[in-house]
Amino acid sequence: MSDTDKVWPPPPSRGGPEGNSNNTDAKVCPNCKRKLLTQTSALCNWCGAKIDDPEYQMTAAQIRQSQDQTQRERVEESQREKPKYGLFGRFVTKQPSKPKGRSGLEP
Repeated sequence: MSDTDKVWPPPPSRGGPEGNSNNTDAKVCPNCKRKLLTQTSALCNWCGAKIDDPEYQMTAAQIRQSQDQTQRERVEESQREKPKYGLFGRFVTKQPSKPKGRSGLEP
């Protein structure tokens, strides 16, 4: 009867990363002791508490800065290509121009 009394799925572990986990650099929230979902947030994704670890904050700031730089480069590239390819991008093709002098209704 003990097998049927077990709840499935088991509740999440609040103790941080498991011992058999391969991810040894996982960070946990000092307030709720849950594994942080992202390495770039200044706050815990679960409880909203501030992460006070200075090493974590420095790493998160570096990651955010590199992501911002990448996004800025993409925006600048699209701004440079906009006059060349138009508003809708590279996949828009020019429509063939109508022949001059004759309309399509004449035989």
